[in-house]
Amino acid sequence: MTHWIKILVETNACAAGRLAEALEGLGAIAVSITGEGEPLPAKRRQSAKHLSRTSVSGLFEPEFSINTVSSFIRAIGDTNTIIRVETIADRNWELVTREQFVPFPISDKLWICPSWHVPPDPDVTTLIIDPGAAFGTGYHPTTALCLHHLSGLSLHNKRVLDWGCGSGILAIGAYKLGADSALGVDIDPQALAVSQENAERNGIHQSVQWVAPEAVAKKCQFEIVVANILANPLIELAPILKHYTAIGGTLMLSGVTRPQTERVVAHYRDTFSFDILYRQEWALLVGRKRSVLLT
Repeated sequence: MTHWIKILVETNACAAGRLAEALEGLGAIAVSITGEGEPLPAKRRQSAKHLSRTSVSGLFEPEFSINTVSSFIRAIGDTNTIIRVETIADRNWELVTREQFVPFPISDKLWICPSWHVPPDPDVTTLIIDPGAAFGTGYHPTTALCLHHLSGLSLHNKRVLDWGCGSGILAIGAYKLGADSALGVDIDPQALAVSQENAERNGIHQSVQWVAPEAVAKKCQFEIVVANILANPLIELAPILKHYTAIGGTLMLSGVTRPQTERVVAHYRDTFSFDILYRQEWALLVGRKRSVLLT
């Protein structure tokens, strides 16, 4: 009988959702979020408040490197993160994973739906996104914040840049919500491949492009730039994201916790005026690029 590796992470509530997507991105064939020792039912995961749990587990194939997973988890978690490793007997893990992901609304204009479900409302824009080998299923508060804000914007005649596209969910969402074009950028070739697969699931694989950072033309600018990453990379990327945002354009920065907000804004304040939206412990920084820069 095959035995699988189960990695259980106990961390702060703020990191739980991000860690779940990280485990998916590292190749886990099943991921679950639990709290207080009891499994979190799939239907309750539709509610954002239940994503702030303290335990996340991922199931990996026997030959997967535990050290690789542990190093990545510690980079995302905090100093109190606890990692435990177990071996468990074989099950139908694909079925287990499918039971955890159900259609859920982002706004009254937008739903997320895995491919094995029928979209609940044919008259509402629906993103077909499966959990898999890249970040971004829509369950994490930062992804939901970005999608919710995009669904409230007028995207007609807008070009959208998604920097750090992961699963491609934000670029795909922007295009399906009415953007004229969308470009997804990521340093990870696997993320670009997964993004293309998700674009195919959504029937727009010929309409959205996926490229590495060096392939983005220096002269290009975009009316909307989205980067849902983490605080430190957003700070490092400040010169690049400033450059690619058109005058009067919108810059959306997420993957930022409430305490990190001011530190990130400080690196963009000379170029943008910001509004800040919150969901649980997470923030979405929405900047408007000024025509006259501060000195």
